[in-house]
Amino acid sequence: MKSIKLSLFFLFVFFAIFTACGKPSASAKGSSDFYEEVSRLNKFLSEINRRYVEEVDPKEITEAAISGIRSVLDPNTTLMNPEANENLKLATEGEFGGIGITIGIRGNMLTVVSPMVGTPAYRLGIKAGDRITQIDGKPTKDLNVDEAVGKLRGKIGTDVTVTIAREGMVAPFDVTITRAKIVIHAVAFAGMLDKDIGYIQLVTFSLKTASELEEAINKLKKQGMKKLILDLRTNPGGLLNQAVEVSELFSKKGDLIVSARDNRRNHNINVEYRARRNGIIDANIPIAVLVNQGTASAAEIVSGYLQDHDRAIVVGKQTFGKGSVQTVFQQNSDGSAPKITTAFYYLPFGRCINKPEMGIKGRGTADSDSAVADTTAKDTAARAIFYTAGGRQMYGDGGITPDVDIELKAVPWIAQVKERMSLYFRFAIKYGSQLGDAASKIDSSWQIPDTVFTAFKSFYEADTNFTKVKSPAQIKTDELEEVLIREQNIIFGDTSKVLQDSLLALEITNMRAALLKRNEAQAIEIKNYSLNAIKRELIAAAQGDEARIAWMLRDDIQLLEALKYLRNDSLYKSKVKAPAKGTKKK
Repeated sequence: MKSIKLSLFFLFVFFAIFTACGKPSASAKGSSDFYEEVSRLNKFLSEINRRYVEEVDPKEITEAAISGIRSVLDPNTTLMNPEANENLKLATEGEFGGIGITIGIRGNMLTVVSPMVGTPAYRLGIKAGDRITQIDGKPTKDLNVDEAVGKLRGKIGTDVTVTIAREGMVAPFDVTITRAKIVIHAVAFAGMLDKDIGYIQLVTFSLKTASELEEAINKLKKQGMKKLILDLRTNPGGLLNQAVEVSELFSKKGDLIVSARDNRRNHNINVEYRARRNGIIDANIPIAVLVNQGTASAAEIVSGYLQDHDRAIVVGKQTFGKGSVQTVFQQNSDGSAPKITTAFYYLPFGRCINKPEMGIKGRGTADSDSAVADTTAKDTAARAIFYTAGGRQMYGDGGITPDVDIELKAVPWIAQVKERMSLYFRFAIKYGSQLGDAASKIDSSWQIPDTVFTAFKSFYEADTNFTKVKSPAQIKTDELEEVLIREQNIIFGDTSKVLQDSLLALEITNMRAALLKRNEAQAIEIKNYSLNAIKRELIAAAQGDEARIAWMLRDDIQLLEALKYLRNDSLYKSKVKAPAKGTKKK
């Protein structure tokens, strides 16, 4: 019976592909070849079903085939399972039924990172640092974040009971929370940095991004904003229509914002998106856009549009280079749905956003007569040259190259470890519980006592997981010792697992001691970083994510660089208006 089912399954796969794509015409040699290959694959699968040494699981074969297709075409072309399809809908719609918390794994425990103000969880007193030990009576210790989110979300009006273990409380306790509509805001923070410079952090492109951004802009204009910093760092993008509508807020009616087209001989897609109205930001208002390696897709469209039309300077690092268009087609009866890359994005003057290394074969950057090869710099040797409306030279072949390239300061290794292990977060929760009601009043003006660092040092030195962590140099020292022991065993036939050469053994011991001493010294050297990180977590716990963002902007060197240009009109104009060396291409 299983064999019959499998045969029917393979037959269904073949005919589903055939009918979904349509019968090929006699003149379409490419289509004809395609169906011949599908037929060849179907015969192979049928033989596997009939003759393979063991029973074959149709689902396993399907998943393997989908994975193979993805590796040949590109990582974004896939058949989404029902969960992935639903998550994509939630990400683009920006709202869902839930309790209103951000969660993560902290110290191997499912932990509340922050409650969202105004949500059911917030109103019932769920706090940052609360550990969720059970959901509806079932332990969470083996759940990953996605699995836990799936259990906490649900139909609006239904209940979920979470068991909370809280710092300072002897026993866990249950909280029953009624799910409500949770809205994820695209504008994470909006405020004035100077008397006339506004700042907006945009984190996604979902259904209401443009309207949220317009509201934030109008609010800042009422507060005296005459210049703007738009922060698109680590914004993964989202909906194309929202990228267009966001760009329209800064546009002149009729401006070309972006185009989408495929590379097929007879284009199925070749669409231009132009501004349907004049923007709400005056053309003479200086704008700086912050980008980094995490700025992708729709966020690249907006930053690229503003750069191409000389409406803004772009500050930060080159963007991700995700310039392909994915279309989600009608879902199957089980909730799965095909997501297929159908086109590439092109900026107004011909630049393709998609980087060649994004995994799509044969991606062209523009028509052959619209660009010339650049051979003037090593890092742009293979990239095409384009020009903005004002004649500034830009590079194609993926991503947005900033006008002002500036790297964030590297976080010291020892601090990265503590961040990764949530030591700052965990200590802040512990310390906050000791402060009692005073913890809820902590804001950016609060002075963190120096004595906190001594307490923090005792805290992380008592963490056995942290004390086991080794620096890259310590790991290499261990590897060197292993190589020396292997060499000793081979040459001298010694079976010992320790170094017999006393001089070498002493050198290794001294090296380990020196590296340990250096690690301890580095931990002291980053005292200010540690105190700021602890204060950051205390502010977030007391005042929410917006207060945390405002605090973190204080030492943001990319933001400070943008401010430098916006505070100096002549410096800004020299960067955004002056053509680069060379002649503007006609």
